[in-house]
Amino acid sequence: MKAGKIILKWMIITMISFTTFNLFISSEYEFERSIEIDAPIDSVYHQLSDLHNWPNWAVWWKNDSTIVTEYFREKSGKGASMKWKGEEVGVGGLKIVDCNKEEIEIKLNLGDMTPSGFFKFEEINGGTKVTWRMKGEMPFFIRFMTLFMDKMAGPDLEEGLKRLKDVCEGVK
Repeated sequence: MKAGKIILKWMIITMISFTTFNLFISSEYEFERSIEIDAPIDSVYHQLSDLHNWPNWAVWWKNDSTIVTEYFREKSGKGASMKWKGEEVGVGGLKIVDCNKEEIEIKLNLGDMTPSGFFKFEEINGGTKVTWRMKGEMPFFIRFMTLFMDKMAGPDLEEGLKRLKDVCEGVK
């Protein structure tokens, strides 16, 4: 009986500490990565605005060969959307909500989380600098994850940008 009370006491202390910790953490997160691509903006824009091209460069298709992708609405540009399902990546989707040759905005649907992604294009020395930025919010009980989002998801953005560079520059 005494051991049960001690365990219950520490469980309550842990829950209160965890909840209090989450109260002081912002629910919002934001991180970005950039790369310079030796290709014109039009070429880079085409790879990103046409969702049918994403399996060529986005790291998730490389990491999960079981992904089945379904496309909806427009083929590319504003309004284009897709859903996917895979053993590793689970179920999700995205939609292009705004699209021009300066920036593309996407909205992801990852169950309880719906982060936004932004691809910004800048012309530099005949090539293109692409900046991929992600931002979103975490539900209350997993707010602590915002402290790790950059380290957890940043490498996927880096790898995706490297693969995008290879595709746009014609490297296979």
